[in-house]
Amino acid sequence: MNGSRLFSRGVSLVEAMVALAVMAFGMLTVVGVQSTLRLNADISKQRSEATRIAQQTIEGDRAFTSMEVVAGQTTWDSIADQASPVTVPSTASQTNTTFTVQRQVISYADPPAKMLSVTVRWTDRAGQQQSVMLRSAVAAAAPALSGALSVRPAAGTVGPVRRPLRRHPSIPFLARDFGTSSAFVPPFRPWMAIVFNNVTGVVTGICNFNYDTSNETITPSDIASCNNTIVGQLLSGFVRFQLTSSGPPLTASDVEDPPGPAMNLRMQLALTSSNHPNPPICIDDANAATVGSGMTFVTYYCVVYSNPSGLWSGISTVTPRALFNGDLWQITNDTSGPSTGAELGRYKVCRYTTASSDAQTVSNQEHPRNYADVAGNLTNQNFVVISSAMSCPAETPAPGDLVNSNTLLHQPAPS
Repeated sequence: MNGSRLFSRGVSLVEAMVALAVMAFGMLTVVGVQSTLRLNADISKQRSEATRIAQQTIEGDRAFTSMEVVAGQTTWDSIADQASPVTVPSTASQTNTTFTVQRQVISYADPPAKMLSVTVRWTDRAGQQQSVMLRSAVAAAAPALSGALSVRPAAGTVGPVRRPLRRHPSIPFLARDFGTSSAFVPPFRPWMAIVFNNVTGVVTGICNFNYDTSNETITPSDIASCNNTIVGQLLSGFVRFQLTSSGPPLTASDVEDPPGPAMNLRMQLALTSSNHPNPPICIDDANAATVGSGMTFVTYYCVVYSNPSGLWSGISTVTPRALFNGDLWQITNDTSGPSTGAELGRYKVCRYTTASSDAQTVSNQEHPRNYADVAGNLTNQNFVVISSAMSCPAETPAPGDLVNSNTLLHQPAPS
């Protein structure tokens, strides 16, 4: 072929070995990445399971069913530190580990609450310790009663609806708590105490001492002889004063927080129901001395001795009394006559209510003119005293309006 040669080219052994080495290093890298991904996926799954266990533990404590210790139930008092970690079985498959739960609790008195810390620990595939911690505050209020915060109070309900202080909401906030009962010493009657059942809110005693005490110093021994001696219902509220006698007509804003000053008075409760063992008792902080000391409103409390049916009906009224200088004010529609001296002034009494007229039927809690078949305690039964030259201001409360400044004439009774 005229001296020409045919050349054939192949792969040498050295080249083949280099290619195999490169491929081996690549495969090792892939295997390493795969192992890391598997470990990370394993830890992620374990962390999710640990978070679920921590949340379950917190929610189990949050769903306590009683305040005091009850066998077999999760209670407020049983939410406490764990002496040692507890092993918890996992419900997730193939977590390849065992979880332990440690609970720590810090208690607070004011407001009553507990800070709950739950730590879940485990050992991962690589032998490293892992952990998840969740924290939550648990208030001293049973979750089953939490919905009561958004429920409008019923007509004198006596059901076991409690505040976070574990008492019926109608019990005065300053009352001293003794566990099953509370004693309220009116600041203006330091020799007297009204005793309440913490669950039902009913009055179980009226105590009169031969010494002075207070809500801070009264003890269970003080009320031992007078508790559980009566069954009564509470009627309480405020009397405010808007004494402007000239200018434009009063509006709702004028009676939302009127400036006073307060005048001497007594509250009276006339019952139309029968078979009550004793007449009602009404007390207030108005007297000839205190009303001249800058008071802007009067606080009152009435106790109705329950009849066998546990119901009462009647009407509450404001009765004027002489001021510290002997001057007398009166309730009347008449705008004539002197404004000083023996007849200091002429006034009307309006009641705060949701009713648009006396003809409208409202619940006892919403302050009608005449109470009918009251079955429990009534609070916030408020009045405002205005000049007889003015008219009781009316307002249609807007949805969500928390301040009811609508009023109706209460005294003298409208014709």
